Amino acid sequence: MLILGIESSAVSAGAALLKDGKLISESYLNVGLTHSETLLEVIDTCLKNAGLTVNDVDAFAVSRGPGSFTGIRIGVAAVKGLCFGTDKPVYGVSTLEAMAWGAALDAYLVCPVMDARCMQVYSALFSCENGKLNRLLPDAPRKLDELYAELKGFSGTLLFIGDGADLAAKYFSDKPDVKYRVFPEIFKFQRACGVAFAANISYNNGDKGENASALTPSYLRLSQAEREKQRRTT
Repeated sequence: MLILGIESSAVSAGAALLKDGKLISESYLNVGLTHSETLLEVIDTCLKNAGLTVNDVDAFAVSRGPGSFTGIRIGVAAVKGLCFGTDKPVYGVSTLEAMAWGAALDAYLVCPVMDARCMQVYSALFSCENGKLNRLLPDAPRKLDELYAELKGFSGTLLFIGDGADLAAKYFSDKPDVKYRVFPEIFKFQRACGVAFAANISYNNGDKGENASALTPSYLRLSQAEREKQRRTT
C-alpha cells in the first residue's frame, strides 16, 4: 500500500510517501512562501525522489484541519486534483492527530497545539501506549485558560508539539499543578509523514477512505470574515 500524505494546514508544507507503513520519501518546506506557490512542487519532488509518479500511488491523505483556512483549502484542492478521474481513496486526517503520531511516546500525554491567534489555540490530547494513540480530548479551538482547565485534570507529563507549543509553554510556566515539556524545535511543526501515517493506521483498521469528491475541510470555527459579519448582524 503506497500512501501519499500532504500537509499544508499551517506555515510548513510537505509531502510524504509511506509504503506498507514505512516512510520512503518526504519533502518539507518552511520558508514562508504561500502553499499555492510551493505545494505541487513539493509533491512532485517527493515522488521523483522515490522514482515514482502520482499514478503509482494507491491512496492519498491530506490534513483537513484545523489550521489556516487558506492552507487547508489548498491542500484539499490539491488532493482533489490529483485524484481527478480516478477511484483512488482519500483519507482526510485531523492535523492535530497527524502531529500526535509524530510524537507518540509512551511516557507522555501528547498535546498538539496550533496557534489560532487571539490567545486561542487549536488543541487536542492523546495518551500513548505501546506506540498507539488514544484520544483523550477532541479537536477544538480553546482559549489558553480553557485548555489549562481541561488539562489540569490529567496526571502525567504533557508533551506540547506544534507551532503553538511555545505559546502554551509560556502560559503554563506559572502553573505548578501541570507538568509539561516542549517537543524539540526540529520536530515541532506539522509534517506530511504524520498525515500519511495516520491514514495508514486507518487503512489497517479497515477504513476504506472516501471518494475525493466527498472530501471536505474541518475548520472547527468560522473564518474572521464570517465572525465579523456575525457580529454586525447580532
